[in-house]
Amino acid sequence: MRVTQKRVLMIGLLLSASMVMSGMAVAGPSLQTPTVEKVSSDTWTVFVYLDGDNNLEQYAIEDLVEMENVGSDDDLTIIVLLDTWSYTNDTHWLVIEEGVSHFDAVTRELTCDCDLFPEAECPDEVDMGDGKMLTWAVVTAFTYAPADNYMLVLWDHGGGWRGVCYDDSSLAEGTDGWVSRLTTPETAASLAAAQTELRKGVDEDYKLTILGYDACLNAMIEVIYENRNVADYMFASINLVPGQGMGYEAFLSFMKQDPTPSIEAIGTEIVDSYIEFYENLVSETGQGLEYFGDTTLSFIKLGDRVTELVKDINALAHELFDGGYIDDSRYRGAIESAESQTPRIPTYEGEMLPFIDLGRYADLLGQKIPDLAPLTDKIETGVNEVVVYENHVTSAGGAVLNTTGITIYFTCSYYWINPAYWFEDIEDAELLGLNTLYYGMAFTVDTWWDEMVFTFTQAYDESVLDFEDYAE
Repeated sequence: MRVTQKRVLMIGLLLSASMVMSGMAVAGPSLQTPTVEKVSSDTWTVFVYLDGDNNLEQYAIEDLVEMENVGSDDDLTIIVLLDTWSYTNDTHWLVIEEGVSHFDAVTRELTCDCDLFPEAECPDEVDMGDGKMLTWAVVTAFTYAPADNYMLVLWDHGGGWRGVCYDDSSLAEGTDGWVSRLTTPETAASLAAAQTELRKGVDEDYKLTILGYDACLNAMIEVIYENRNVADYMFASINLVPGQGMGYEAFLSFMKQDPTPSIEAIGTEIVDSYIEFYENLVSETGQGLEYFGDTTLSFIKLGDRVTELVKDINALAHELFDGGYIDDSRYRGAIESAESQTPRIPTYEGEMLPFIDLGRYADLLGQKIPDLAPLTDKIETGVNEVVVYENHVTSAGGAVLNTTGITIYFTCSYYWINPAYWFEDIEDAELLGLNTLYYGMAFTVDTWWDEMVFTFTQAYDESVLDFEDYAE
């Protein structure tokens, strides 16, 4: 979850499920627009889905100004869909040109570019936590500016496997008051739908080049695996992202170089510019932003290697079951010790989330239970190959977050278990959840990891899991 210094990260049990897409607050404009010819050079369209419809709206405007300081050119088009809580009415399209300001901080007047888009009018107040809205927005933005490469940045609060883009003006359907958000399966399904639509008439070769999360906690294997087929690369943090977010001015300026940098060079710059900003920021507590001394960002290669990594994680989960490790007291201590020594992810108040560093945990578990080393070594190798680049704030005293760049959901304590994590279908959610917001995450459907975690926290009560239900 993206955080401000005044916001406490709420992490209690959500006990629910879903990737069902609720209806938009307002139907999106027609997508029937003329196809624009692509130019032949290495062009980019960067679309920032700027959901500031909550307590982050101040930072949404600050990041907008950063983008305006750079602006578009012949090879780079920057497009924003902006939604705020109180600064502006409705939702607005902005095409970012260098030095052109859209928002007057004194009068709070916004000059938008909605007339350049379908139906030449603003799309009113929309639910940016709705999957259909995301699909429509991506298709609209990339239809307006086809390019050789495409970047989408999801900007807002994030909750790791639980989702991103929390829209405080909208309620999630059937949740009895929960604010709307894009769940992890919903995000990937929405981007897949956009890909299908864009390939029909805009760009037959379309695929999202970089999917970015300017939001907390989304460098989780659960999120990465869900997105493995909708983009080539992804950037995200395993940790909390400060309100100021990414360094847009730095990395967008880098993208305007001639010749255009490579994709991985751009990814490296996104990471380094983010870290450099917070590392050079001196607060009352020393080097690095106060409360965010563990700031980190990863640039990740999606695709088949992610699938292979998840297969290796599944093999480890199987062995922990089949080898009798999770209910044998001789091994439980080692499993718990590896978890306790793995870098943990703190909330704003210092409380630890049940997210652990995947590569470090595999390393420690293999050391403590050598018989598992052939399996844990494969996971370590996979993490190293999937994470193209990772960087982190180094404090004045040299302290760093010892991370490999990807986290996974794991806890040894029943207190931290969120049953919604392992809801594989809507029937599970209806039977066991508070609502049907969360269910059907590909990682939990395709692996035994969720069963392993749930069983391990309750290993002394054999009635909690019927192993026949999970036999292959």
